[in-house]
Amino acid sequence: MKKLISIVLAVISAVSLLTVSGCKTTENGTITIAVPDGAPTLALYSVMDSVNTLEGYEIKYKVLSGSENIGKTLVSGAADCAIMPVNVAAKLFNAGNDLKLLSVNVFGVLYMVGKENLASIDDLKGKVVVTIGKGATPDLSLKVVLDGNNVAYEDAESAVNGKVALNYVADAPTAMKTLAAGKADYAVLGEPQATVACKNLNAQIVMDIQKEWTKLIGEDTFAQAGLVMNKNVYNNDALASALLDRLSKNADAVMKNPDKVRSVVQKYGSSLQVNFTKEILGRCNLGCKSATSIKGSIENYFNAILNYDPTFIGGKLPDDGFYY
Repeated sequence: MKKLISIVLAVISAVSLLTVSGCKTTENGTITIAVPDGAPTLALYSVMDSVNTLEGYEIKYKVLSGSENIGKTLVSGAADCAIMPVNVAAKLFNAGNDLKLLSVNVFGVLYMVGKENLASIDDLKGKVVVTIGKGATPDLSLKVVLDGNNVAYEDAESAVNGKVALNYVADAPTAMKTLAAGKADYAVLGEPQATVACKNLNAQIVMDIQKEWTKLIGEDTFAQAGLVMNKNVYNNDALASALLDRLSKNADAVMKNPDKVRSVVQKYGSSLQVNFTKEILGRCNLGCKSATSIKGSIENYFNAILNYDPTFIGGKLPDDGFYY
């Protein structure tokens, strides 16, 4: 009898274990998507809001406080995917890291703000423009625009006769403080910081960097940020395709739910405090195009800035292996 009871208990125990195992939310494990805080988090809004599992994987999100460590997070294996500047992805790829670009999701968020309007780009001569990070995307993008309009510039913290003085700072808060203190006439900022600066400093957006870029380089060539995958994801075509499908719905979802955006991204650790409107979100130029479908536009973006700093993308155009 005792032996029979033991057998019955063993069977019950085994069934219980199977039942518990069957309650797992995924079959294949976890996929972590990392994103720097700020405008890039908006590229994941609808995915964060609705996707907990995908193709048998549990999906987790990691919002980083700054963009400087996003590449390390991906190549170290701390994340399987990341929204990052496309040039950073190319640089990592050219350095021998095993990754692929799935899509471009942010087509430029850069704006020049100031208290005085600009009749033309020539009006910047003799003015001080503060921008973030020498050699970074805001700096290089502005230089392409200035050179394309034959406006000279040099590094300086005070006005230079007949030239634009470029004053570099570390981050957006410092740029806004410099502008507020009257030490600069204009600042190049990304949304939503550009809107914050306009509100707090009684300033206005005086230049859309993307529009000026388009005049010089062409439509849809400002491929600022996209989703990059390591081999855990790009080797799984079903998973990569499902992720691309979800990302393709994001831009419409953001514009339909401006009041919901902040709470969703804050849920995963974003510090964004902006009350988003359709106007602000429209200036974030969100979208989703597969990397392969716009390879030519991405290469035009790279080529436009290679002359300024070849290290921007690791010294050369990435080969076809970069594009999923």
